[in-house]
Amino acid sequence: MMETLVTFLLTGSLIQGVLCGFNISLPKRVEALNGSCVFIPCTFDIDQQYKDNLTDSAKRMWFKAGGSTAVFDSSSPNTGLLKGEIFGTATQNNCTTRIDNVDQSHRGSYYFRIEANGKLQYNYTGPTYSQVQIGVLASPPKPTLSVFPDQQKVRKEVEVFEGSSVSLRCSTKIFCPSRPPSLTWSSSLIESVTGQQYQSQTDIISDLNFTVSHRHHRVTFTCTATHQIQKQNTTKRSHLLSVQYAPKNTSVRINPAGLVLEGRSVTLSCSSDANPAVNYTWYRDTERPLNPVQTGPNLTINNTDPTHSGRYYCTAENKHGTQNSSVLLYVQIQTHFCLRPADN
Repeated sequence: MMETLVTFLLTGSLIQGVLCGFNISLPKRVEALNGSCVFIPCTFDIDQQYKDNLTDSAKRMWFKAGGSTAVFDSSSPNTGLLKGEIFGTATQNNCTTRIDNVDQSHRGSYYFRIEANGKLQYNYTGPTYSQVQIGVLASPPKPTLSVFPDQQKVRKEVEVFEGSSVSLRCSTKIFCPSRPPSLTWSSSLIESVTGQQYQSQTDIISDLNFTVSHRHHRVTFTCTATHQIQKQNTTKRSHLLSVQYAPKNTSVRINPAGLVLEGRSVTLSCSSDANPAVNYTWYRDTERPLNPVQTGPNLTINNTDPTHSGRYYCTAENKHGTQNSSVLLYVQIQTHFCLRPADN
């Protein structure tokens, strides 16, 4: 378990200082979230002449660069400026340390010191040895969103195709392995969405996998990262899905609705749900083969007469496919009556 924990939070490569058998290995920099904790992975070696002086009761301490007072002491880990826990034992050469409740006052460079039996007293300090820089963020960064299989960071809007399999990946950094953040998904659809969450060495990751349909067009998916610090802190990042799909729900209506009288005007309107937008073409069933009558969503007939009666077809087409719909138009002849005065 400890081997897993110490792999977190490396923001720079491990560096070593070497002189007369005194060696130390620790990252150049670690980042903490204000109110959370931070791990400093660390191992050390001593000169062989002091090997017998090193016992598990040895003091393992941290000093802030430029300071003369220990800010962390393994013999009293909750009394200094830095409060937390040091892992393993001195004879295991372990100096990995967890610092709790980090705040802005903890920013700066730190070096390690070992003390044992009076004879062994050594500062692993510069310029020969490395120091670790602790950076403190006031608030957590927003999570990162990526789309697969393209494996690219999501722009504000990404174009996908109906029927394709898509995975939205959300990730956020783990600042405190003992209190990792959590990720949740939501969408502008009524239905709930749940991702598959897992953990890498440095991040919490959640994958939202689904097959794209036209219902997902213009739907916003939001990933929320919740960090467990002194006060719960959440950050969000959203993605608007743009789905390409063939025409659906194509229909034709007559305006005005109802009976069409000879001599009146009538408009046939065609609509369709598609992305990208469709082109409309009108046909009449009196044509064999059917020849286009007009293009565009509306077909207007002025001064109607019985010859305009018949079935009209609308074809909606984009690069992904076509769909047809039709309507039957019947023009009623107006009958005129001549009234004569009655004979007396």
